[in-house]
Amino acid sequence: MKKAHVLIVGIDGVRYDSLVNTPTPSLDRIAEAGVLVPVRVHEKNATISGPVWSTVATGVYADRHMVTGNSSHPVELDAFPDFTARLRSARPELQTMVAASWHPLAKDVECGPIFSSRGWVPMPDPEEANDADSWVRADDAVADYAVERLTMEDLAASFVYFGEADVEAHNHGTGSGYHAAIERCDARLGRLLQAIEARPTRREEDWTVIVVTDHGHVDVGGHGGDSEQERTAWIASSGPDVPQDIGALCHADIAAQVLQTFGIQTQETDGVPFGSRYEALQGGRPVELQEARLGGRQGAGQVSRLSPVTPR
Repeated sequence: MKKAHVLIVGIDGVRYDSLVNTPTPSLDRIAEAGVLVPVRVHEKNATISGPVWSTVATGVYADRHMVTGNSSHPVELDAFPDFTARLRSARPELQTMVAASWHPLAKDVECGPIFSSRGWVPMPDPEEANDADSWVRADDAVADYAVERLTMEDLAASFVYFGEADVEAHNHGTGSGYHAAIERCDARLGRLLQAIEARPTRREEDWTVIVVTDHGHVDVGGHGGDSEQERTAWIASSGPDVPQDIGALCHADIAAQVLQTFGIQTQETDGVPFGSRYEALQGGRPVELQEARLGGRQGAGQVSRLSPVTPR
């Protein structure tokens, strides 16, 4: 049996319709080998980075982890270790990595550490200047760090985060600069995929890759509201345990999928392993599935579906 590995790449604030109309060859490779599914940010979470990335890390929604914004770290979050911490607790022989340009993901600042394991962040903090150059440098540094470790170390599970696109939308809206930032993030994703393929033990390994955004943006830039542009996110994934006929996914499912990959129980999470959500939510409860067409990339015309919409 091949050895399991999982790479999760977070790309902050990428609108779904902007994504499918931007050249993203690295993400296309993942989608063509697996799935690209538009995902509705759960109604229990605000369309803000802190709450949604906390759900990605822990597998529970904001009514449990209590992260409602980006500024403060609630004590309730400490009761929910992130998936890398849970992996190492259940299987101490496993190694993990967290690398992120947004410091609260990995450091004890603002609402962080969202990943209780903490991790590597670039210095200086790109939020000090908070312009295009500072975030390009920070995201490139994260990619450099992650590539080196992915190439040579036996990392069971890794979370790598790029924030440039979100800041570009905040500063200048969702125009041409935003699309260029998405392309640069896709190029960094490509570097990570190349690092995996260059591993000396690659033939003896199974790799699951998950790429996810946390929320969208309004046209002029900004999020936190309830518009479809803000509340529609997406997940792309491929790997030996990823079904190609997934109808629905949720941010909480990522932690559940990672834990299941390594044989760790997922019952305490709000998420379910990939491919189980539609069945899990049908019993005794109406489920609405909205259809969306994947235009603007190879395989255009393929029909995907948004996550079940929780009644308001």
